[in-house]
Amino acid sequence: MATARHAQIVYNAVRIDKEPKKTVQRIETLDNNILNVRFEAAEAKFIRVAVESFIEKINLILRTIQRFDPQL
Repeated sequence: MATARHAQIVYNAVRIDKEPKKTVQRIETLDNNILNVRFEAAEAKFIRVAVESFIEKINLILRTIQRFDPQL
């Protein structure tokens, strides 16, 4: 992320929203301005769907930050 503050906002938003299916596990960690996300699943198709959904969430969060963050 651009700043540690933005990374924290994204991290807080995604960590409360767990994967709906128990077939995929998502683990998020935050290191300063770097958000690390690890997906685990028995089948690649489950990971693909989870990652696509996650990227959509991240895009929405980042657009919201750009729109409403006065520090940008």
